[in-house]
Amino acid sequence: MRVSNLLIMGALSALVFTGCTNNDDNSEWLDSNSVTFNSRIDGLQTKASKDVWSNGDEVGIFMTTQTAEFANKKYVASDGGTLTAAPGQTLRYPEEGTASFIAYYPYSASLNGKTLAVSVDNQADPAKVDLLYSDNAKAIAAGEAVDLAFKHKLSQIVIAVGSDETLPDISGLKISLSGMNTQADFNLADGTLAAKESKANIEMNVSADGTTAEAIILPTTTLDGVKMTFVLDGKTFEWPVSVNGGAGFEAGYKYTYTATLSTENGKPAVTMGGASIESWTDQPGGDINVDFGEGGGEQPEGEKVLLDEKFDSGIGAFTIEDKTKPSELDYIWKFDKGTTDSGSEYAYMKASAFKKPTKYESESWLVSPEVDLAGATTITFTFEHAINKAAGDVKANHKVYAKEVGGEWQELTGFIYPAGTDWNFIGSGDIDLSSYKGKKIQIGFQYTSTASSAATWELKNVKIVADGEGGGTVEPEPEPEPGESDLFISEYVEAKGNNKYIEVYNPTNVTVDLSAYSLKQNNNGKPDWTYTLALSGTLEPKTVIIYKHPEADLYEGGIAEDNKFGVTSFNGNDAVGLFKEDVLIDLIGYFQKGDDYAKDIILRRKATITAPSATYNPEEWESIKIAGTAEDVSGLGSHTMN
Repeated sequence: MRVSNLLIMGALSALVFTGCTNNDDNSEWLDSNSVTFNSRIDGLQTKASKDVWSNGDEVGIFMTTQTAEFANKKYVASDGGTLTAAPGQTLRYPEEGTASFIAYYPYSASLNGKTLAVSVDNQADPAKVDLLYSDNAKAIAAGEAVDLAFKHKLSQIVIAVGSDETLPDISGLKISLSGMNTQADFNLADGTLAAKESKANIEMNVSADGTTAEAIILPTTTLDGVKMTFVLDGKTFEWPVSVNGGAGFEAGYKYTYTATLSTENGKPAVTMGGASIESWTDQPGGDINVDFGEGGGEQPEGEKVLLDEKFDSGIGAFTIEDKTKPSELDYIWKFDKGTTDSGSEYAYMKASAFKKPTKYESESWLVSPEVDLAGATTITFTFEHAINKAAGDVKANHKVYAKEVGGEWQELTGFIYPAGTDWNFIGSGDIDLSSYKGKKIQIGFQYTSTASSAATWELKNVKIVADGEGGGTVEPEPEPEPGESDLFISEYVEAKGNNKYIEVYNPTNVTVDLSAYSLKQNNNGKPDWTYTLALSGTLEPKTVIIYKHPEADLYEGGIAEDNKFGVTSFNGNDAVGLFKEDVLIDLIGYFQKGDDYAKDIILRRKATITAPSATYNPEEWESIKIAGTAEDVSGLGSHTMN
């Protein structure tokens, strides 16, 4: 729905009462202190499925002044875009000072304080599921119009379904999602969304002729265990949902897939094309073939990863070519790695020609090693990037090229750019390099800057995938099964005295070398990780390894840490992280906070969890109060997954 011209205002007349500032009376008179709202949705100027506000759409607005707060006032939209206060709901500025505003859609009369219950179970009207939120209007003086910038806080999946001449009628097609949470709490005070453990099937809203399907869903950082089920003419196929260039579905992003239905060998089939992103912004989805027959579907065979550089430990085999580098700058492109305020570690290549307070003119290239495309027929190139502090068109100063080795650079176009105003990484979408098949190529990322525009460009997860026998620079590691991406912490015991245990589980089908891993503890909320325990040995598939305090005596097995003042010296308020090659992959507790999140508690990972998470989510854990007996720790050593 378009939100470009919302008004909460009545024309002044000779009968207007002046000086009225009681925001809680039932008067419908509007005065000079009435608030005028102009609102917009950042990015695409639409709501989930319509391009204008519908008559009767309801928005909730909070106003806070220096002395009071006026909560959850309801405004009702008309077809023309005007928002009118419901009876007794009109907001007016205070006589003195400023006011700040937050707003949301759709309105709910049953808030719990500033907590809004969110449900995506019923997709009959996706526009009613869409959650919009605005918190940008701060310290507005009386008489000023309020510019409410709404943002989408959920994610959307849209499927454009087509069919060829072998399957002329696809009416009756049903598509559903499973393995995703459907309930959450949205905090209107800070705009955060907290999913509840509420996995249920989501029936996508499919048009009568079967040509389109859509659903509004909760954002998720992982797609492990998430499936899309197609049902046509009584036949069913389940597809593990995937997104090229991203691990999950991000808030505010619209994931648009294309699906082509046809009949192969007398059986209906579906081909899923790569997704695109709008702002709502699209993220590439990947290609699959779906066979409704008895044998089930088969994924495309022969795919090979030819280049896979995450930039998680350095520049890899890439090189930097500075064309124009001012002497005042030590670098333009560089590898950057560190820890965020929340405790998550980051790593990427970044380019910048800004050195406070000056923006410098520059040109620098980040160039890939040679990639051999011999034997490949289709080649897909993807990457993730973020751009911030850009002035003007982000495309002008951040370009990507490809060239045949020994040839000239050719600019690549059609991929997705970030807005240029934040640090949020987005996927590029699929870039087709099939025109280079059979050749050896290089990829070049060209950063340029001027005295008026010197943005920062961050880059990671550069990948080229081909379907043939192509050469390549990197031999891909064996692919884990869905949901089995890496080790994770499966149990935490914080019992009386020094009875402290950490259990680590290997969900994969391969034996894992532990020398790449370590456990770290953040003691009492200190600024950095305080203690480190380097792991060693190997861990067999579907088994656990237990680390314990050297003076622990409730459980006989496990490996005792050498130092009693180390990782296993936690006492319920110390975050513990599992690291791989010094990058945080799994976290329990709250980094740098020192909160008592698990004192005298066993935290046991739920059997539905199949992968690590660098963000601690209490919903992933069973919490068991303990008394400090051997019976309490009988679950150690026996973790399993659903």
